[in-house]
Amino acid sequence: MKKSILYLSLLFVWACSTSGEAWLEEAKARLQKGETVSAKEALQKAIEKNPGLAEAYNLQGVILFQEKNYPEAEAAYRKAIELKPSLYTAQLNLGAVLMEQGVWDKALAPTDKAIAAQPDSSAGYLQRGIIQAALAQPAKAKSDFSKAIQLTPNEINAYYNRGNILFQEENYAAAIIDFAKAAEIDPTFGKAYYALGLSYIKSDEKEKACLAFQQAQKLNYPGAADAVKNLCN
Repeated sequence: MKKSILYLSLLFVWACSTSGEAWLEEAKARLQKGETVSAKEALQKAIEKNPGLAEAYNLQGVILFQEKNYPEAEAAYRKAIELKPSLYTAQLNLGAVLMEQGVWDKALAPTDKAIAAQPDSSAGYLQRGIIQAALAQPAKAKSDFSKAIQLTPNEINAYYNRGNILFQEENYAAAIIDFAKAAEIDPTFGKAYYALGLSYIKSDEKEKACLAFQQAQKLNYPGAADAVKNLCN
């Protein structure tokens, strides 16, 4: 009994003396273990200990985003940015949550700031490319996707999204290259095989199209079975 009381006393002393930064690290460790509830509790402790800890608000936003509580996630990211405008992840995350809410025009500014804060990260260019595509700015989108690929040569989503724009522009030969590269990077990416099949059809290469559709079908991609049935039998 005495040992239990002593343990609880020591735990209380630790909790009272631990810094906000230490609670933040504790929250990260708990989140990695999938302990979301206790991670949120640790983050609250971090903020209580250090109300100016921008990274704690940013991580709070990440959890809220995962829970699909987008308005509160947005508020958490904005608080993090208010405290530390140069925080790359918070700016990028704010852009992402605005995208999730369909506010594409407002998502551009924080994504621009994220790129300015960390211009050597492909994630910012990939995100901005998606935004530019949604805002009907295909040339800017392709430029951003190309920059993302330059920084991270195996950036699969940049290849796929650039391929989509090229397909819409009826540049099927270039689209084929991008979709094929995406499928090469991840052979389980059924969507890339399906898009590759469509591009080959547009290029009058039925045999290659069927091979791509068949691979998409093996990966259970929606619509692939019908494509194989209608075009390849």
